[in-house]
Amino acid sequence: MTPISVLLAAALALCRCAREESAAPGPREAVARAEHASPEEHGPPLAEHASHDEHGPPLAELVAAAESGDVEAQVALGRLYLRGSALLPADVGQARAWFLRAEAGRPGSAAYELGRMSQSGKGGPADPVEAVRWFELGVRAGSADAMFLLANAARSGTGLPRDEARAVALYQRAAAMEHPEALQALALAHLHGELGLAIDESESRRYMAAAGHALQHHHR
Repeated sequence: MTPISVLLAAALALCRCAREESAAPGPREAVARAEHASPEEHGPPLAEHASHDEHGPPLAELVAAAESGDVEAQVALGRLYLRGSALLPADVGQARAWFLRAEAGRPGSAAYELGRMSQSGKGGPADPVEAVRWFELGVRAGSADAMFLLANAARSGTGLPRDEARAVALYQRAAAMEHPEALQALALAHLHGELGLAIDESESRRYMAAAGHALQHHHR
């Protein structure tokens, strides 16, 4: 690794830590509160917890919102089931069911999560072609995360024919939405002359600086 790539990677790592320490907005706040609460603080599992919680019901509120058709809450609940917690054990079947329910409303985040499950084999055999199908739906719905993973698939030829030009176009679309990893991918491509892009250290530094800014200030 060249000295400049070491510096760029170190800067990105520092910024990544800053993003991970920041609080996420929306229903994920309820998810985070539920995950960090002990079973003693919140009493019985989901079915009973949803009906009575003396300390305020962040999980119950999330479930109620999801049941009422809030697609953001449905995706958040699916993610909670996917990860699991002391309060809510991991259940990939429930996670997939909530993502599928949310996907009917066409949020790119639900298709992205379903693509990741297909890609990694969670809940069934890994299926790169199915993963690409979900990522493409996510891209159509405007998900920068789906753009990034579809770009990776096009770059490696996993689940679809290898297409570096398409990969670059997808990275650029995601980068325009301040997706940190897409910005980093373009920075490294310019640094090493990959994906058909010319070596351009100035352009590489510009993309890496934008990636660091996105990691500090942008929450997907």
